[in-house]
Amino acid sequence: MKRFLSLIIVIIAIALPSIAKNAKDDSSSKPIVLDISQNGNHSDHQVHRAPIRINIDAFYDSETNSINICYDGEAAGDVYLYLNGDIVDYSSEINSTFQIHTTGMYKIEIHGESWLAEGYLNL
Repeated sequence: MKRFLSLIIVIIAIALPSIAKNAKDDSSSKPIVLDISQNGNHSDHQVHRAPIRINIDAFYDSETNSINICYDGEAAGDVYLYLNGDIVDYSSEINSTFQIHTTGMYKIEIHGESWLAEGYLNL
């Protein structure tokens, strides 16, 4: 009886992660890749530092036609949304959501205190 219960537990443990992965793959959100760079200190003497690590995510949700930006840090910043080179929306907080009404090439530009993040979305 113990072997039978152990077998059932093992089967459930193997099946659950595959079900969760399929549910995640079926979502309607599309990630937006953000390129992050540091601002300032443009002197002739380059200081070699480790790459900046900022935990910021942006994704497009096709069900709600919106771009969502999520940031876990404490720094303040501004978010600009461009459509084909023209600014169409702005937020003074990094954690923000923008509604999308037309198709085209969208550019997301996030200005932090010492960093800049840029990402593109073509709809």
